[in-house]
Amino acid sequence: MTAAPLMLAVLLATDHAVVVSLPDGERVEWRRGDAPQLLVLPRSGEGWTKLALRVTGRSKNAVDLRSANEPAVTPLTGIRVRVPWPLLTGDLRLKCVRALFPRDQRTESGWEHEILAPWGGDGESWWELAEWFCGDGGHYPAIREANPALGLFPPAGSRILIPGTLLLPEFAGCPAVAAREAIRRTGEPAPSQAPRETARPVVPVLEGRPASPAPPSASREHATPPAQGAVQGAAGLRYEDGEAVYNLRAGEALYSAVVVRFTGQLHAADVNSTALEIARNSGISDVTTIPVGYPVRVPFDLLLPEFLPPGHPRRAAWEKDREELATIKRVIRAANLNGIHVILDAGHGGADTGAIADGVWESTYVYDVMSRVKRVLEEQTKATVWTTVRDPAFTPSNLQRDVLPQTRSQRLLVDPPYDLSDPTTGVHLRWVLTNSLLQGLTRQKVSPERIVFVSIHADSLHPAVRGMMVYVPSRSLRGSRAPWQEVAYRCREARSLAVPRYPPVFRSRAEALSTQLGDAIVRSAGRFSVPVHPYEPVRSSVLRGGSRWVPAVLRYSLVPSSVLIEICNLNNEQDRQALLTWRFREKLAHSIAAGLAEGFSR
Repeated sequence: MTAAPLMLAVLLATDHAVVVSLPDGERVEWRRGDAPQLLVLPRSGEGWTKLALRVTGRSKNAVDLRSANEPAVTPLTGIRVRVPWPLLTGDLRLKCVRALFPRDQRTESGWEHEILAPWGGDGESWWELAEWFCGDGGHYPAIREANPALGLFPPAGSRILIPGTLLLPEFAGCPAVAAREAIRRTGEPAPSQAPRETARPVVPVLEGRPASPAPPSASREHATPPAQGAVQGAAGLRYEDGEAVYNLRAGEALYSAVVVRFTGQLHAADVNSTALEIARNSGISDVTTIPVGYPVRVPFDLLLPEFLPPGHPRRAAWEKDREELATIKRVIRAANLNGIHVILDAGHGGADTGAIADGVWESTYVYDVMSRVKRVLEEQTKATVWTTVRDPAFTPSNLQRDVLPQTRSQRLLVDPPYDLSDPTTGVHLRWVLTNSLLQGLTRQKVSPERIVFVSIHADSLHPAVRGMMVYVPSRSLRGSRAPWQEVAYRCREARSLAVPRYPPVFRSRAEALSTQLGDAIVRSAGRFSVPVHPYEPVRSSVLRGGSRWVPAVLRYSLVPSSVLIEICNLNNEQDRQALLTWRFREKLAHSIAAGLAEGFSR
């Protein structure tokens, strides 16, 4: 297949979207974690029915097309309409693929797709490829079988064979060219082909720079060539003698570029101690003056599993876990959160201020953000909103105040209300109240999967860490039941609630659905230009002091979709100063509300 040259345009200032300009004013947009969408300009006099017939091939798709473009009442000339991937005609899907993946081609065996991974890290998943090219994500096991040499997350540049028997007609009908079996099976060019590096693929652009740039040249004085037998890995790592080696690039620091990224450590004490351990292991005497290109050596036992070599037992277990969760999909769709119940929680409060940095109390500002999310959801969506806490001192005048007065007047809305005088009791009563609300709604025939729990917090991490993070409940770190005991505070909810139980099927589904929702919130934050943690912003556990755990409000929640949002890092000066402005808090609220809506619209 030969693709015509295309002009690539940067249209979105985010690390989570690629947009390519097409002829006739059309655009194909590919957002991280989503299928591509086509943005088309309606023609004069074209309503939803005529437009649906032109771009989807069926006029009856007008309802779905309009739903994907809410709140637009009718298509407007000059305003692009989003056409979701499943609705597109076959020829338009093929057109989008040719634009986004110009090195893809039809071969005698099927369809060869080159993993682009424009955002770095994980590339296109097996499930996504099965959905895009086969019409059903459930075909992903067959695609993996056809590519036995590749792991769960093939790195950028990998060539994937999608068997011809699985292809949608528009891809199966393309003329075949000579297959590249040698590249697909071994990762090396066939003898008759030029080396892979000579190819110059078209790379979509993000924020005015190549999405997957080649690493800057390391200083010749300090860069070391790979040792004999070294294995090249992803993310600039190579593996030698049981260690991962990373050459520092210009502007990178040991703390953020290595420790935070490759070990997952976030808390100041952990980051600092791990940095010193890695420095000693790498022969670095001063962590503040490491030359560009210096080879930093990280022992395998410090690495996150995704950065270990393919085939390593810990990585294999992680891949299997991710693969199992990827098969679980949300079955409930709710346009504009229609019929969805959102339980909002603001962390800490009362005697518990939460994190404090430079005089800023976490409890004060997360309550403000929670209140804004509540208002946005009630004004702009069809969701029913519940809250776990109330602060009588919070007034409408707070909405346009930057620096807020510190109060200890928040109350937990159990019956009777609790003054949050004891932090431990307050934490446990939150999940008691949440489960009680779920119990009451299910008695009213509301499906548990139409209920969402969102707890809002602000983190206290290493100062180099910045941006939003979302935590979800790891299935492997949850027990089969809550440690039920006599609650210190006597309330109606504690007396009426049965001992919560968490069977394996529920734990797996809860992690998968919560992760999908967390991903949607992170994508939405990027669109609103809210800073997001650059490395693994959605996590299933907190890592601190060498141990992993799930916050109690998530661990004991019976709500299948439960997330804890750390809106920023109070120890980071930029994050903290942003939080001290009401406009940023308002932007946060809108991004969270939009993320919740997106999570139930796909």
